[in-house]
Amino acid sequence: MLIADAFARRILHHVQQVHPPSHVGRPRTLGDAEALDCMFRVCRTGMQWREVQASVSYSVVFRRMSMWMQMGVFRDAYTDVLRLYKKLMSPTRYVVDSSKSRNRYGRRAHVGPDHTDRGRNAVKLSLLTDQNGVAHALSVDPGNRPDVVLLRSTLASAFVNLDKLPLFADRGYDSRKNRAIAAEYGLRDRIFRRRTRSTRRANARRIVVEHTFAWLDGYRRLHRMYEHTSEKFASFALLALGNLMASRFLG
Repeated sequence: MLIADAFARRILHHVQQVHPPSHVGRPRTLGDAEALDCMFRVCRTGMQWREVQASVSYSVVFRRMSMWMQMGVFRDAYTDVLRLYKKLMSPTRYVVDSSKSRNRYGRRAHVGPDHTDRGRNAVKLSLLTDQNGVAHALSVDPGNRPDVVLLRSTLASAFVNLDKLPLFADRGYDSRKNRAIAAEYGLRDRIFRRRTRSTRRANARRIVVEHTFAWLDGYRRLHRMYEHTSEKFASFALLALGNLMASRFLG
């Protein structure tokens, strides 16, 4: 299997809990491990679903992923791996930022016009990472939402309780409301002021989130979003982030 073993085991464990094999009716032709491997191949290579090489039709793999997504399998598995990671390496700071992905097929409620790309539709992936670039929160919003209004939804989507640590963010998050939100979550405000002339020292602490987005660009399904809904896009992002964390820190 291409996906890291530590993360794959947690996904398959949660699948067995929410969707155990039935002893009545027709047995499943597609095993859970094979289905997960096909999902990860789509995420990694960006291939079309119809190009998936499985023992059954690609539509079965697609429906299996939709079912796991609705049951919260990917989020629960990522949360388990993140808790294990925190036992080995405690965070020392948080960094928040967002990145856009083009979307031609998304439904209207899940995308927004990207003013930097001639009005084409886009989505925004917002991440809260620690000093190692490991994501502790993830949210997906329409592409026309500015960063200044995304902080609360990003912090609210945290997978585990956030520690009381410094929060770094660029000037796009600078507002009194965001500083109040950071204080509400017990985070020490390190958001760049708009009028600050030099941010070189702070940028050295904030650059880790840019590294995470660069690593995600290696998962071609995320580079251009082909999904109709933001929930499916978030599931692929969790597959990529969980694999990165497990392969880098959990062996």
